[in-house]
Amino acid sequence: MFKRKRVRFSILFVLHICVTLAALTAQADWQEVGLRMGIQAGPKREYFHQYEAFAVYGLPWSWRLPSGWGLEPQLNTAVGTLVGGNETGFIGSVGTGLSFNKPGNGIALEAGVNLNLLDRRQFGQQDFGSILLWGAYVGFSYRLTGGLGVSYRIQHVSNNRILYTSCTPNPGVDMHMIGFSWNF
Repeated sequence: MFKRKRVRFSILFVLHICVTLAALTAQADWQEVGLRMGIQAGPKREYFHQYEAFAVYGLPWSWRLPSGWGLEPQLNTAVGTLVGGNETGFIGSVGTGLSFNKPGNGIALEAGVNLNLLDRRQFGQQDFGSILLWGAYVGFSYRLTGGLGVSYRIQHVSNNRILYTSCTPNPGVDMHMIGFSWNF
C-alpha cells in the first residue's frame, strides 16, 4: 500500500517539476500581480483565514478558437499568511493553472494545482500532517478596463496522504478567496 502511494507521489512530483521547469525556460511574460484574502469554507477544529500576494506568469502556449476564446497555461506563485487557532504562519505556493479566456477585458475561468509550503504543520488543534501540502482551485476573474481585475476562487489544501501513511492526519482546509489585481 505504501509503495503505491510512493509511486503516485513520485509521478505527480515529476510532472509538477517538469511543467514548472518548462514554464521557466519558455519565453513568456508576467500577466498579473495582486492581493488575495480568504475565509474558511467549512467547519474544522479551528477557524482559518488567509492573506497573500500573488503573481501570474503567462506561458507562451495557448489554444484558441477563431472567436478568440481559448485555453492559456499559467505559472502561479503566492506568499502569505495563514491564520488559525490563534496562530499565524507562513504559506507559500507555486503551481500551474489553465485559464479559459478571451484576450483583453472580460471574464476568465481558471483552475489549477499548487505545491504549498507551511512554516508549521499545526495551528491550534488543527494538524495538517505535514508542512508540504498539495492544493487545487477553481474560480473566475474579471478584467476591467485599465488593468484592474477582481477574482474569486475556492481552493483546497491538504497533504492528500500521498507520501504519508493512513495514520497521518489529513484534514485539509477549503477557502473562499477574493482577489484584487493589476493585469499587464
